[in-house]
Amino acid sequence: MPKTTLSQAELLRKQREALSEVVIDVETMAIFDSLPGFLCFLKNRAGEHLYASGLWTTRHGFREAWEMLFKTDQDLTPGAMAESYLADDAIVYRTGKPVVDKIEICLDAVGLPDWHVTSKYPVRNRKGEIIGILGISRVCMGQSPVASLNIKIGPATRMLQENLLEYPSAEVLADACGLSVRQLQRRFTDALGLSPREYWMKCRIRSPAKASSRARRSSVPCPTASVSATRAASPLSSDVTPASPRAPSLGERSR
Repeated sequence: MPKTTLSQAELLRKQREALSEVVIDVETMAIFDSLPGFLCFLKNRAGEHLYASGLWTTRHGFREAWEMLFKTDQDLTPGAMAESYLADDAIVYRTGKPVVDKIEICLDAVGLPDWHVTSKYPVRNRKGEIIGILGISRVCMGQSPVASLNIKIGPATRMLQENLLEYPSAEVLADACGLSVRQLQRRFTDALGLSPREYWMKCRIRSPAKASSRARRSSVPCPTASVSATRAASPLSSDVTPASPRAPSLGERSR
């Protein structure tokens, strides 16, 4: 006998009921470590990290995931960048809707700005209250997303990345962008939090660091799999379901 066809409303209701039984814990979230170029984080309403994937951990200069626990954006990236992240968090909390594919600047392990495309989703408890934010971000690894090119410093950043032995003059950089030297300085500071020369110096630092990393990887004939650092013990309770109206509870520490 064929199954009875259910309406959209009935299917969504059954989905919510099924998802209310789903358990998402640190072991489950470690799946993000298997996705190259992606990172994941979970924060409570106080803005404290309850979970950080391996890539998010290492890009903040830490070796172990537990070192990220209960640190806020202000602890990790003080200044205008942290304020921008918190502004997006506030939108999620105020509207109850996700912020999707937000292009933003984050710092890598050597403090060099890099483009991220980030989406943030509300995490709810069994009462339907938003008690945290789950974030998923794609790291662009130095490549600017198309939508970011309106910042107009793209030609200068490429020139600085390609001329690591000699710093191009401010006039040459400004001409490449069709800006005055003062406008270029201001746009760099607004977009990256760095002057052109500071950006260039960080590019010089990152270049040998990348080469060294590649050399280390090539010298190992058969790397063995290791247990992800993100499986470190976390105060996150084991009954969290993101973006579900009837999601299980999440232990949240107040300030």
